[in-house]
Amino acid sequence: MKKRNLIILVFIGLVMIACKKDYLERTPSDFISEDEVFKTLNNAEAFLNNAYNTLPNFQEFTDYGGRYNIGGGTDEMMFHGYNARTPYDFNNGNWNPTSFPMQNKWSDYYTVIRRINGFLEKYESIPEEIAQGGGASRKTRLLGEAHGLRAYYYFQLFKMWGGVPIISKTLDPNSGENIYLKRNTPAEVIAFIKEDIAKAVSILPARHEDDALFGRVNATICRMLRSEVSLFYASALWNRTNETSRWTIASVDAKEALLAALAAGHSLSKGFSNGRNAYERVFHELNNAETIWARQDPGGTESWFLDFYNGTLGTNGWYANGVLQEMVDAYEMRNGELPVLGYDAQGKQIVNPASGYDPANPYGNRDPRFYQSITFPFSGWKGRTVDIRPGGNEDISSGVVRSHYWTKKSVLEAHNLYTGSGLALRRFPIYRLAELYLNYAEAQNEALGPDQSVHDAMNEVRSRSEMPNLPATLNQAQMRLRIRNERRVELAFEGFRFYDVRRWMIAELVDNGPVRRVVADPNGNFSYPVLQTRVFDKSKHYLFPIPQSEIDKNNLLEQNPGWK
Repeated sequence: MKKRNLIILVFIGLVMIACKKDYLERTPSDFISEDEVFKTLNNAEAFLNNAYNTLPNFQEFTDYGGRYNIGGGTDEMMFHGYNARTPYDFNNGNWNPTSFPMQNKWSDYYTVIRRINGFLEKYESIPEEIAQGGGASRKTRLLGEAHGLRAYYYFQLFKMWGGVPIISKTLDPNSGENIYLKRNTPAEVIAFIKEDIAKAVSILPARHEDDALFGRVNATICRMLRSEVSLFYASALWNRTNETSRWTIASVDAKEALLAALAAGHSLSKGFSNGRNAYERVFHELNNAETIWARQDPGGTESWFLDFYNGTLGTNGWYANGVLQEMVDAYEMRNGELPVLGYDAQGKQIVNPASGYDPANPYGNRDPRFYQSITFPFSGWKGRTVDIRPGGNEDISSGVVRSHYWTKKSVLEAHNLYTGSGLALRRFPIYRLAELYLNYAEAQNEALGPDQSVHDAMNEVRSRSEMPNLPATLNQAQMRLRIRNERRVELAFEGFRFYDVRRWMIAELVDNGPVRRVVADPNGNFSYPVLQTRVFDKSKHYLFPIPQSEIDKNNLLEQNPGWK
């Protein structure tokens, strides 16, 4: 990283830290009493607003002020950075209860849950507001948002740690009550999450009519959350005996959420506009109809960092996130066939003869989403051809060994990384409609098999990107593989793959062993050497360790298996 860019990074980091010190983040005695906070509706809303600050963004934060895409901890990409608590630790198995990536999420999520609990406890004391036009009052809306947000954050805890302590009220260490709690069972956590979702759905509108409320929790978002919760709980990680009833519940919840989203006016992005096709537009338009939930404020800082972290070295980018060859291989040919089935002992591609794949032209005639998601060798980027050959403009042979692919999804080509001109804001889509189609297809396939509704859901997503319908003869196991690969491609680099391979319990296969990159000789001939040999210990890596610091404070917390 160049010194000038490092100075900018530090400056922005300091500004962000300063901005986070909102007066409502202070303890009441520091600046404003608790009673004053909830004395007006405006103050109460501002207090709850801070619960939105912990929502995911384009990249996670390291403990050192850097950022990374969680896809770097999967077979999507390689994080080209070696400092602690980044995906590099996931990849080499160098993580433990004392130090691991996303360690701060335990305290972050419980801190925001405590804020929400405080709001709910004081809710009755907040003054009412007369609703305009006969609609629900702002106070009532905030109640629904609080329950929806608490459900969301508990689900994030569940995905990482499984059964966690359910804390539904603020705990005061000076009160004399017991503040050290045991972990609740996974079933209890799931039930608590769904109870909060039900409360939120009963209160909130399907969609907020006021554009100023974009990004705030509504009933459609909560129904989609319930779909995710049910799908996760039905999957192998939490459903070892494969109880069909759980898949049935997941199917019902996904269908309900899908129909609700469609009724609320959401639709798959389609058509060409402003120089971008349908798929690209989802990630560049601030108010795309496919987006069900995104951070309310697009934030120039995160958009800026996104472009630098994913930019090519030859355009002044930092090239932190390098797509793996395995991810490239996941994109089908236009005829719907996978191009490469694997690699032999010598590293030579095992080509699928039905695909029409040409090893001399490996990037031709692929799924259109490939071109919209990945910058690849000898493609055009920022008015130049990306040349990875020795001596080319992306020759990195003397530096860090990288994959020679770049993430393109959401990245803004018009942003000049030298002058700063051309920067435009983007929002990170937390939930979008395409995921709901895939949620339903997966749950219904596991519950009943690949009926017509499964095909319809899958083909709806594929047809948006001009990919052919799936073969009508697929059996349940074959459809399962197609659904999993469709999720991998459609939702690439959006944070889903990390948790998908864990809930399916296939991380021990796909994240354990060699991963590859591409290189080109002076004549432009390609080869695919091993970039890294990864480590995934199935005895413990499916769940995160509870931070040792938390166990030291509360000896009632039982550590996850394998981490003691």
